[in-house]
Amino acid sequence: MLKLYPKLAWQNLRKNYRVTVPYLLSGTGMVMLYYIIYSLAVGCGQSEFYGARTTGSMLELGVYVVTVLAAVFLFYTNSFVIKRRKKELGLYNILGMEKRHIAGVILTETLMTALVCLGAGLGLGLAFSKAFFLLMEKLSGAPVPIAFVIPPAVLLHAVLIFGGIFLLSGCYNILQVRLSKPIELLHGGEMGEKEPKAHWLLAVLGAGLLGAGYYLAVSITDPLAALALFFVAVVLVILGTYLLFMVGVTALLKLLKKNKGFYYQTRHFTTVSGMLYRMKQNAAGLASICILFTCLLVTVSTTFCLYTGVDDAVDRLCPQDIALTFSGLQEDELERIRQKAQEACANQGAQMENVFERREWLFASSRVDDTLYVNDGLAGSTYASFEVYTLEDYNRYFGQSRSLAPDQMLLYDPEDRYGFDSMTVFGKTYQVEKIDMPGGKAKDVSYLMGYEGYALVLNDPDLIEGDKLTPPEEDSGGAFYWAEHVYRFDIAGHNAQVVKDVYNEISDWIDQDMSQWKAVQRGEGLSLSRDCRPYQREDLAGLYGGVFFLGIFMGVVFLLGTALIIYYKQVSEGYEDARRFKIMQDVGMSHQEVKKSIHSQVLTVFFLPLFTALVHLCFAFPMLQKILGLMNMINFRLILGSMAGCVLVFSLCYLLIYLRTARTYYKIVESASGSGGKSRGGRNS
Repeated sequence: MLKLYPKLAWQNLRKNYRVTVPYLLSGTGMVMLYYIIYSLAVGCGQSEFYGARTTGSMLELGVYVVTVLAAVFLFYTNSFVIKRRKKELGLYNILGMEKRHIAGVILTETLMTALVCLGAGLGLGLAFSKAFFLLMEKLSGAPVPIAFVIPPAVLLHAVLIFGGIFLLSGCYNILQVRLSKPIELLHGGEMGEKEPKAHWLLAVLGAGLLGAGYYLAVSITDPLAALALFFVAVVLVILGTYLLFMVGVTALLKLLKKNKGFYYQTRHFTTVSGMLYRMKQNAAGLASICILFTCLLVTVSTTFCLYTGVDDAVDRLCPQDIALTFSGLQEDELERIRQKAQEACANQGAQMENVFERREWLFASSRVDDTLYVNDGLAGSTYASFEVYTLEDYNRYFGQSRSLAPDQMLLYDPEDRYGFDSMTVFGKTYQVEKIDMPGGKAKDVSYLMGYEGYALVLNDPDLIEGDKLTPPEEDSGGAFYWAEHVYRFDIAGHNAQVVKDVYNEISDWIDQDMSQWKAVQRGEGLSLSRDCRPYQREDLAGLYGGVFFLGIFMGVVFLLGTALIIYYKQVSEGYEDARRFKIMQDVGMSHQEVKKSIHSQVLTVFFLPLFTALVHLCFAFPMLQKILGLMNMINFRLILGSMAGCVLVFSLCYLLIYLRTARTYYKIVESASGSGGKSRGGRNS
């Protein structure tokens, strides 16, 4: 028997190529993706570019996600394969093979499958990993190459993990054989199902869960709350989707069936009846397609939006080429900094322009109606950050000549959220006049990510000159605030290397002199921060590029899973409809009528997940927009355009997958019932 097992196993795999080849391809693809992403994580961990460790950590998270999805996909496809092969295994049993011999054949097939998938997957992973390393470098803009490695530990992990997955699949197949009677095995792939029942309570529960997830997505206005509750909304939508596909659609079809005027029409009768039959066996698979496709759209569109919005984020974080921000400096020390900046520009042959200098107060607070509660920290109903300009600084920097009374305020509200005529802040009430920042300089206003953002222009000497803007430490209530001096400027021509050279010279001087000031004069009372636009862009490009690469990778996994489930659904439908095709023709329907009816059902079933996924994305958009705002992406048009583009591209991919797999479906149907269809078609004519 030991010599017979490999021969039978090879014949079984070869003869059932329609189900075994996709299984082998999916296993190979999963092993390849696992190796590539894991080796990239190791390579990033050994690299020195900015954000390498963060990127490596994200890729390691991707390794766990790929492992879980690989196990789910492979177990799903294996369950379909064993169902299609139960008749063959039952025939072996009836012809005299004992179940232990059948188990030996199954284990041999499992070993062959594992060897093919591991060998081909690791081979392709090694062959294409260098290309993915280069792609990662390109997307992240890494200034140094990512360390290309072939880690033996990753190879070992792949063998152990996927070997374990295939072994468990083989054990599941053996258990299916041992628990089934020969006659059950013989008809296992052809077992008919009763018409499903409409579980109204579960349908209402599914609609309620889905509605709760949608409500969270569209009702939350605070970005931090959106981030915290995002996964809660995701879980609610996933549970609601599965329940609605499994019982909700059935309940809807039952209602249509009860409508006699609608149901007892030729095209409606066959469509509704066929859909009822399909939904029982396909509901879980269709819900899985919907969830996977939604994950694909969300993952790729958000990461692509971040990657393409790097320049927008840089504009928000670093509006000028070089920025120096200090607190605790005296006027003579500020003058030394100005002189050193001018010297550095002269030494590098650069010309300073657009010099911006002012005092800066930035507060995190909570807003309740028309009052900003600075001293209450973040206890209010809405988080808000606001920046205070003195009227003198505002007029000088923006080239204005405004005048204000002590009880008046100019308010810049870029998102037009504030709807009151007055504002109470710092214990005083001011009359509000809304303004736009002149000269396109709105980007010069600093805000905390995820907060409502405002700029306040005040002419209140008692408040500003009396140092009452900064709450006393014992009365701050945990509030976050900054009282600093800002000195920013551009370099003529904005040449990145020249800007870096000027910045590096200033930065080196600060590291030497400021450390002495800090140690000798005022201890920890002195602080500074500095930023350089080209360096900021490199940092964000590296971070967002790594995120986008991971998004692409996970998108490939989700797309592979979607294609896999669609393919096996088409094959399953093909074998089921071949019998139904013949029966419907036997009772008098023409070949074309039957084909049109089944084609309509298949289209409805397979495009229902696509439509539902698009609805999910539309409701998720407000929450995703707020979460992206936490990462400095607030360009609405860019977010909307990125998501719309991803929807278009991947919807076309979905259509192509459907059309390609539909060819397999029609081949199965025609090959199984084509001759009968032709003869009856001729008789009808």
